[in-house]
Order: sequence, then C-alpha cells, then structure tokens
Amino acid sequence: MGLIAEFRLASDQLALVDVAAGVPDATVEFEAVQGRPSGPPAFVVQTRGADPEAVEEAFADADSVTDHSLVVADGEARQYRCFPTGGPPEGLEILAENKSVPDSVTITPDGWEERRWFADRAEFDEFRSFCHANDYAFTLHRLVEVEGEDAAAAADADAAGADGEATGPFGTTDSDSARPPGMTEAQHEALVTAHEMGYFEIPRTASTADVAEELDIAPASLSERLRRAQNHLVNQFRRADDHIKPRID
Repeated sequence: MGLIAEFRLASDQLALVDVAAGVPDATVEFEAVQGRPSGPPAFVVQTRGADPEAVEEAFADADSVTDHSLVVADGEARQYRCFPTGGPPEGLEILAENKSVPDSVTITPDGWEERRWFADRAEFDEFRSFCHANDYAFTLHRLVEVEGEDAAAAADADAAGADGEATGPFGTTDSDSARPPGMTEAQHEALVTAHEMGYFEIPRTASTADVAEELDIAPASLSERLRRAQNHLVNQFRRADDHIKPRID
C-alpha cells in the first residue's frame, strides 16, 4: 500500500518563494535537487512564462537562494541552478530517511504546492510532523491510498488525459451506461453530452454555451445540472472507495 499526498507548505523559511514573488505570472517548478559532498545541495529550477530579464532580477533580489546560473534556455522554459541560503532545517536526518518521493513541486509566492508519494501512513505522518516541527504550515489538499503494484497505473488514471478512456467506480463512461443512483435523466444526459463534446478536456473543446445549445437549454441550467451530476458522482465514488480520505489540516 502507498499514499499519494497533495499539499501546500507555507513558511518564510522556504527557498525560492521570494523568486516566485518576483515573477508572479510565471510558473516556477523544482526539477531536481543535487547533493554535494559538503555544503548545501544545489537546486535545479525551471521557470516558464516570464521575461528572462525579470527572472534574472528575481533571482538576484532573492534572499533565500544564491549563486544562480542559467543551465538551459529552451524557448520560454529556462532552467537555473542555485543554492539555498541559511542552515538546514532541524531534524533533517528524519526527512532524509523518510520513505517518500516528490512527484512535483510548484513554487508560488505563497509557498510550495507539492504532490508526493509515501510508502505508508506512518511515513506521511512523520513527514508532516517534520514540517510542523520546523514551522512549515502544512495544508493537506488530498490524500489517496493506492494498493500494490498498480500504484503507478492508479496515479496515471487519477490524472486521466485525453488519450485514455475515463473509468471510475461505475466502470467505463459512455452514453449507454446506466446512470448512477440519485442522478436524474436530465443530469445524466448533460454530463454525458458535455463529456462527448469535450467540455471536460484540457483545454476544453466545447464551452458551456456550446453544450447548452446542443441540449437546447440555458447555460445557467446546464451549469446547475452538471454541478448536481458531479456531486452525485463524487458521493458515489467516495462510498465505493474507502481508500479516499477526507481533507485533513
């Protein structure tokens, strides 16, 4: 059994938050942490969607990192190498031995948004305790248990893309599926039509107005039907899968 946790960390001690604040419209993400025999590790950070001069200025003005250097420039994506300032957090050996692997870390002006894999609940609790001990405000967005060797496949399904066929507690979603208990025929029709027209794709290939026109209803009515239909789906999914845990602060 494993866990996927999505959470936010906030603290004035977190590295790179001041860089993100300097380019608030950009995406700032960790790419790698490079260990060294002595001294702090090196961070490899990628930025997208910001003027290169603004990024350089944000790094130069930041107090949380130093000695930044451009590693790769590929279109609007740029990778930098830098080093954190200040000493390591207290009890770092606990974090070093924690059985967890970061999947993604996005830096925002307000903190780190992270998705991380944990071996089990004990490792997750240890990681969270480490954060609390070092005054990192920890806000859990989602915690999902994944069993066995299918953990990676479950993660892919959890972030289902346009190339796959979406499945859930009711099996494959298609226009002939029996609607879930409690969902009206109108809600089911709205949900299926929106799905088939690409309303839920990223990016969307159909707008609310497009789907409403197809169903010959007002956009406001469609929005209400979709919200009610999705609410039924979430309730059914949570009853069918007790591995999904509620939000815990």
